[in-house]
Amino acid sequence: MERIWGPVNGFYLAAYAAPVADGQRFCSYAKVCWTRPESYWDADCAFKIFGGEHHPSVEGALGAAALEARNEISYLPSHARTLAEQRQRDHVDIPRLFATAFFRHRMA
Repeated sequence: MERIWGPVNGFYLAAYAAPVADGQRFCSYAKVCWTRPESYWDADCAFKIFGGEHHPSVEGALGAAALEARNEISYLPSHARTLAEQRQRDHVDIPRLFATAFFRHRMA
């Protein structure tokens, strides 16, 4: 199952959830996108998020991925929203961003 939200501080979120192992739990992923994607799979993303793999429901898995993505967006520098808006307006190429969690976890 997939879901698309946005904009969130200039970005769109595309989340995907799928059953794991015995089908009783779900894993989720999210893409933080420059523009509103048609689907999770075709998303023009700035970066990707893993939402976990032990969620008891599809809705819980999608919600966790969205929450993680929103959290990462909140840590982006202020000019990231300007880049997203420029990407949407002018369709200019902007390289993928590193998720801020990479840096936060390495510095802790």
